[in-house]
Amino acid sequence: MITRETIRELADFQSSEGDAVTFYYQPNTPQDKSHRQEAIMVKDLVKKVLRRAERAGKNGPVRASLMRILELAERLHGNQGKAKAVFACASKDFWREFDLPAREALPTKLQMNSRFHLRPLAALSESLEKTCVCLVDRNKARLFEMQGEHIQEQEDLIGDMTRRVKSDGFEGFDAGHNERRFDQEAAAHYKRIGERLLERYGNETCDNILIGCRDDVWPAVERHLHPYVRQRLAGHFVIDPIASSPDDIRQHALKVLEQHRQNQHHALLGEVLDEARANNNGALGLRRVLRSMEQGEAQTLLLGDGFQAEGVECGNCGHIDMRMVENCAVCGQKTHEIDDMADALIGRALRMGVKMIRITASPEFERAGNIGALLRFRAERSVGEALA
Repeated sequence: MITRETIRELADFQSSEGDAVTFYYQPNTPQDKSHRQEAIMVKDLVKKVLRRAERAGKNGPVRASLMRILELAERLHGNQGKAKAVFACASKDFWREFDLPAREALPTKLQMNSRFHLRPLAALSESLEKTCVCLVDRNKARLFEMQGEHIQEQEDLIGDMTRRVKSDGFEGFDAGHNERRFDQEAAAHYKRIGERLLERYGNETCDNILIGCRDDVWPAVERHLHPYVRQRLAGHFVIDPIASSPDDIRQHALKVLEQHRQNQHHALLGEVLDEARANNNGALGLRRVLRSMEQGEAQTLLLGDGFQAEGVECGNCGHIDMRMVENCAVCGQKTHEIDDMADALIGRALRMGVKMIRITASPEFERAGNIGALLRFRAERSVGEALA
């Protein structure tokens, strides 16, 4: 399974020979049972990349990677409905192969450059977050951990609930007393769940926390959640805590997480737009974002689906330039062309610990160039304040 650490490793990779090959495969409904159409499509992609490599004089180092990808394509046969990603560089004896969740935004493609094409993985990175899913009943709780589409049960928490009996005593005189005792024991059970969540996840060992329960139980559970737990609470959903299978739980959790992320993205985009208009901690447009990344100002990088730009990157100091210049404006060393500047920006963001957010369908963001950043600070103001 691909992880954040793997994506960082890929972001750090750079080939001076320009033979870093990226292959993404998206399974489609086959036209025939032999899946021959898939292999033919990959062959066409390989031929195009080989022609480009021949024109650039890189046919030798690239060919070995492409032939290996062709062999892989012959064996895919739909890949059991999963997407596939391959990152290869023959000159550095590098090969990484991963199965990914099938996604509409991940078309089959093959690219060659000095860096790997990581934009599709940037959209996937949020789904790699670790999520705790806690299912709560009046006398039991089930704790799951989920990463991507993988979910695993961790532990059960059983409450000390008094056993209910059919009789409420002589003429029902014990009914009220029994009900109060049941409520008190349920409250103690919810409190223990809150304490366990704090003990296990209060130190930021997970990114999101979800609660699954019946509607009538949720208010009582919510009251006993510590503020540290609430900070990572992504939402709750209605489910049968006892009878639900891991597949049921995963489907409910993924829906809540997707809505939670959309709300976060919308709020963050609004914040960046407002901050940029006020000339505060917001940056819009490629030129301003490049400057904020190089000066260490950026906290979160926002990339729209429509962002596309070419540029150059210095192989010595890593300076990224919008202008197609042969020598770096910072250190004077040789530069190499970048087909998709998003890859260079994503790589730098990963190395700097800058969070990345994918923005979809925002006309206002499109007018700003489909790229922006939320800033930690403004460098020129920090320098001015220091001088003052």
